[in-house]
Parts: sequence; structure tokens; C-alpha cells
Amino acid sequence: MSDVTGPSATEAYGFAWPEIKRCFLELLLLGIVWLLLSAPSGWFGDDLLGIAYHVLVLGPVGFGGMYAFLRTARGGRPEVGDLFAAFRGDYWQAVLASLLMSALIGIGTALLVVPGIIAAVRLAWVPYLVIDERLDAVAAIRASWERTRGYGMTIFALWLLAIPIVLAGLLLLGVGVILSLMWIQMASAVLFAAVTTRDRVAREAGLTEVPPA
Repeated sequence: MSDVTGPSATEAYGFAWPEIKRCFLELLLLGIVWLLLSAPSGWFGDDLLGIAYHVLVLGPVGFGGMYAFLRTARGGRPEVGDLFAAFRGDYWQAVLASLLMSALIGIGTALLVVPGIIAAVRLAWVPYLVIDERLDAVAAIRASWERTRGYGMTIFALWLLAIPIVLAGLLLLGVGVILSLMWIQMASAVLFAAVTTRDRVAREAGLTEVPPA
């Protein structure tokens, strides 16, 4: 995590693996609880109750889950309680940020798909910014768009690499699926933590612009 130039996608996965091994049991328990909390959305379907559960519960829980992995990437130890970080902080900002992300990505997807992919990439760090840096929803949207500048292809590469990782996890069944999802989340957190550190070091050095790695 000392590399302030920003890791590549493959390096992010490489850096993520030791962190998973270090906190494997904690992350496994967190992942199981996260999946259990996601299960009711399938029961409710697309009715009003299902939409409400997705917006009011799963969105904020997802933000908390990403925060837990970010804490781990920075050398801390995750807790199941991290899943509910949004409920202890600016809950409605997390809800609003989740809605804005979905709306912007949805609009982009309607515009021939590619704009939706671009929006998803540039807004990928909104959950970290809302929970970790306590930005409001609109500020987090703007900050994510700015902070991912120069790293869009790296984030997209992370997602492409996630496909074979998930497929391998499916072959292993059970824990394999959870492990693959843990690895993907950790790689994303590693990248965000590295870029954030890089930007902070640049500011401390008096640089006004930080060229992408």
C-alpha cells in the first residue's frame, strides 16, 4: 500500500490477496452476512416492498460493505458492524447517493450502453466517499467523477478480471463464490486507497495537479 503511483488492475488484485489472508475469517463472516442481507430482495421481487428494501436497506448496506474492505486495505480489521456504517452516519446521504448513481448509470445505459459503462466506472468510488470521507451525495458524485479521472481503464480492467474470478468461484461452490467476491471488493478498495494516498502525498508536496499513473 506504499505505492502512491496507483496500482494497475493486476497489481490491485495482487495486493488484495495478502489482505484477504490476513483478515480471512472476519471478511468471510462479513461476506456471509452481506449475502444473507441481500437474500430478501429476491423474495420481494420487483414490487413496492422489494424496491423499498433495495433502496433503503441494500444500498446503504452495500456502502458499508465497501467501507469494511477499505478499512482492511488500509491495514485495519473489518467488523460485521461496518455493514451498518451508513445507518450510524449520514444514512439519507447514502440512500440519495445510491439513487443518484442508479439514475445516472441507468440514463447512460439507455444512451446506447457505453455511456452507462462510463458512468458506472466514474461513479465507482461514491460509496467510499460517502462513508469514509463523509461527503454528501452530490459532492460524492462530483468527487468520484474527478478522482477517477485517469483511472477509468484501470477500474474497467478490474471488472473484466472479475469475470474469470467469479467463474472460478462458481466452480468451487459455496465458500468459493464468497471468496471470489471478497477478492474483487478488496482489489477495488486497494485501488481507491492507493489513489487517495497518492493524491494526499501530492497535495502535501504542493502539487496542484496529479497526473494519472
